[in-house]
Amino acid sequence: MKLKLMIVALMVACVALFAGCATNAAQPLSPAQVAAVACPQLKLVGTQLQAFNSVLIGDPATQALGTKANADLAAIAPAVDAVCAAGATVTATNLQALAQQALPALGAIVGSLPLPPAQEAQIQGALVLAETAAGLVGVVESQIKAAQAAPAAAASSP
Repeated sequence: MKLKLMIVALMVACVALFAGCATNAAQPLSPAQVAAVACPQLKLVGTQLQAFNSVLIGDPATQALGTKANADLAAIAPAVDAVCAAGATVTATNLQALAQQALPALGAIVGSLPLPPAQEAQIQGALVLAETAAGLVGVVESQIKAAQAAPAAAASSP
C-alpha cells in the first residue's frame, strides 16, 4: 500500500512539475540571463590567469610572458566588465562585444601561456561554456524582435 501511495505521489509531483512544459511559446532570454551563465566562467578564467601570471612575473625567465598576458587581460577588461561587473547593465551589444573581442582574446592568452595541461583544459572548458552562453546573443535578439513585432502585427490585422 505504501508503495502504491508513493508511486501516485511521484506521478502527481511529475505532472505538477512538467505542467509548465506543455506550452509551446518560447520564452525570450534576457541578456542578463545569458550573462548569468557566462560571467561565473569568465571570472574563473580571470582568477586562474591572474594567479598564473603572478607566478610567471615572479620568475625572471618568464617575466616578459606574464607581463604581456597581464597587459592583454587589461585590454579586454572593459568588455568583460561591461557585462560581468557588479551592477552592470547587460545589453545585447555588450554581450556581442564580449563574444567578438574578449572571448577570442582570452583563448589566445591561454594558448600562449605554458599552463599545466589540467589547468589549460579547465580554462578552455570555462571559455567554451562562456562562449556558448554569449552565442545566445543572436537568439536573444531575434526573440526580442519577434516579441516586439507580434503586437504590431496583431494590431494591424483586421
